[in-house]
Amino acid sequence: MGLIELGEVNPSDSGDEPAAETRPLPRPKRTRIIAAVLAALCATGLTGAGRPAPPLLAESWSMQIGPDHYPYPFREVLLISQGTPSGDTITAYDMATGKVRWTSGRGTTARWMSHDPESNQLYVAGQTRTVELPSSSILFGTDTTALDGDTGKMLWKHSGDQLAATAEQVLLGDRDELGRVNRLSLVRARDGAPIWDRSIGTAMNVVVSDGPADSAQIIYGTDTGTLTTLRYSDGVPIATRHVTPPEAWPDWNPQVLGGRFYDIRRGMRGTTVTTYRTDTLTELWRYNTSKDVYLHDCGPVICASDAVDSVGIDPATGAALWELLGTDFAPIGDGRLLVSHQNTPEGQSVIDASTARVIGAAPGDSTILALDDGDLLALRGTKTAPYRVAVSRWDPATGRMTLLGAVAGQADRCQVSGRRLICQGSDRAGVTDVG
Repeated sequence: MGLIELGEVNPSDSGDEPAAETRPLPRPKRTRIIAAVLAALCATGLTGAGRPAPPLLAESWSMQIGPDHYPYPFREVLLISQGTPSGDTITAYDMATGKVRWTSGRGTTARWMSHDPESNQLYVAGQTRTVELPSSSILFGTDTTALDGDTGKMLWKHSGDQLAATAEQVLLGDRDELGRVNRLSLVRARDGAPIWDRSIGTAMNVVVSDGPADSAQIIYGTDTGTLTTLRYSDGVPIATRHVTPPEAWPDWNPQVLGGRFYDIRRGMRGTTVTTYRTDTLTELWRYNTSKDVYLHDCGPVICASDAVDSVGIDPATGAALWELLGTDFAPIGDGRLLVSHQNTPEGQSVIDASTARVIGAAPGDSTILALDDGDLLALRGTKTAPYRVAVSRWDPATGRMTLLGAVAGQADRCQVSGRRLICQGSDRAGVTDVG
């Protein structure tokens, strides 16, 4: 879940009036200057085969923002954090129109926030605490407030740190003086009403399996080496297993991916990944590497990545299927992965997830973003102000580029939400519908 900072939230007094800092934008005029810029971009290879289609993009709305403010899309709103002399504030803008839906109170201390798209709720830590460990620190919330994502209205408040959420339930954990979870509570998402509550052995980490709540499990591990699985729906223990205790808390980082529990131990000689069934804690396989890796869900494979490269692992057997440069992966459907080869000349590419066969390498100097339906956008920006971003649709199988148009902003500061493109420049952010 994403984390941002938020203060106390109050419904906006502005109703349906547009925010002062936003302004609807008309369709841009096709001036000779813009036409010349697009023609130059086409000449350098943006269009690939054939003549480009007429520009299809028109920025819907924009706002003035500070250089350190990052737009954060959540369903149908865009959250913007802004500093004020009296404290931080966050404003939720309607993604389609730019009108203010709600804003947080000014002069309040910033809080961490997580989101759950299924329930359309935001979970705010009212109070936070930091525990200093020998080689790291832990920040967690001591209580949780639920907010309606559309209105900012407070729905309920409950003690405990928000650990997981579904459309109907929220899992909360109380922590001891060392930051270990010692009590779990499941409450209803809509009103915070209790479903179950139980004390547990002090847990160094708590993870929750993916999937529907009625089939999900909670897995936690103690510093004595006991793994326990609870049913998410009622908190009843269904499996326990004793394993070698972790050497240190920061070196033990379990994950749940694809319905399996991955016990990841980091040490002086590298990393050991032990895989278990979540419901029985039956060991399935082990994977050893000399590198300090973390795991991604890469569709048909599990990607184990360090700071430079990654290995594709068969989730059924633990066998290494391929290895390549790249540490950032995004499944884009049809068994494909969009790979970012960070700190290497390769840039981005689309590969077959099962074999790592390259389907298409991204054009040079382009940033590739994936829409929700798997369509890929290639963004290429100017290097000096006023910043513009040429946006093309890219087919990695054929290399064909179809120019859609240009928007204000910088290519490396753009993101997508649904079929909307959100681009940031030095002092503004704009939202554009992608046809």
